[in-house]
Amino acid sequence: MFNNLFDKFGQNININPEDVNTMAAAASQMDLADAEQVRLLVRGVAGMVGRPLAPEVEEQLIGLILSGNVPKDMGALMKMMK
Repeated sequence: MFNNLFDKFGQNININPEDVNTMAAAASQMDLADAEQVRLLVRGVAGMVGRPLAPEVEEQLIGLILSGNVPKDMGALMKMMK
């Protein structure tokens, strides 16, 4: 699964798969109905990949997560982030 994820984001990012697993484990314990926890998660992921996240995109991602409307398809998520 993560190999496909890395292919989608590009090979020029330096992410340790163990860090992804750690982040996923932490996220599974978070209250994803809490805007501040979701904000910390979104910022954590952006920081992990070392890519800037425009405030508008951050708010859009937070809104999607809070509403439960997170795209199930990586392609749809990538289109949203462009």
